[in-house]
Amino acid sequence: MNLAEWAGVTDYERRATLAVVFTDIIDSTTLAREVGDAKMFEMLVKHFDAAREVSLYCDGFEIKLIGDAYMVAFKTADAALLFASQFQQHTGDPRIGIRAGIHVGQVRIKDDDIYGLMVNYASRLQHALPIEGIYLSDFAKKEIESERGTTQTDFRFVRLPANLPSFGENEVIWQVITPEIREARIARVKAKREREARKNPKPTAGLQPIEYKPQPVKLPDPPSRISLQRRVAPPEPESPTSDALGGILRRLTFPPPDKKK
Repeated sequence: MNLAEWAGVTDYERRATLAVVFTDIIDSTTLAREVGDAKMFEMLVKHFDAAREVSLYCDGFEIKLIGDAYMVAFKTADAALLFASQFQQHTGDPRIGIRAGIHVGQVRIKDDDIYGLMVNYASRLQHALPIEGIYLSDFAKKEIESERGTTQTDFRFVRLPANLPSFGENEVIWQVITPEIREARIARVKAKREREARKNPKPTAGLQPIEYKPQPVKLPDPPSRISLQRRVAPPEPESPTSDALGGILRRLTFPPPDKKK
């Protein structure tokens, strides 16, 4: 089944009112640098497999993948919210957290894709805050309240100050809060801190690193000139030379030898 058949449009009238959801991964670049391309690719495959499983359960129609972003359409706003809340709890990997933007409006359908200003609006919603969460347009919130009532206790809406690029500063945006989403977010934050602690361990208390400080070595003072002279041995007496011996021998007298007659 193609998108036009799923949405119930014809070649003569390609317009339909749909709930559009955009999701993207929080800090995907930082995560990719930590785990590397090969591991990040495996994580993305599991992530999008989880998205398709939840989308099928909520009767959604996948539009396309845009990098680490997922775009899917639903026939009602409450189905879109169910998808976003379930997907945020089960992203395919505990290290992955997502933001989701939901808007309801009229689109035009062609070749399994959707076009219109509301598509751009939904894309802006997912970047309403730089943190994990589900963000709704005011119209999507009213559609959900019309279906689920204003006194339900499964979730609550928190109004946010909004400044959507190209749409002005006075847009009304709502964040969806549920106990399950809060628990999943807390678990991911805790796991992230544990990974950072393992990556940059702190010294254990009582076992501080020892800093080596070399001690100066004191050399003895050099000996004085007098002490050096005292240590010099006296010269030995010189031996008489051959000239002196010759003089002594000449002064000696010997008796002449006897002559035979």
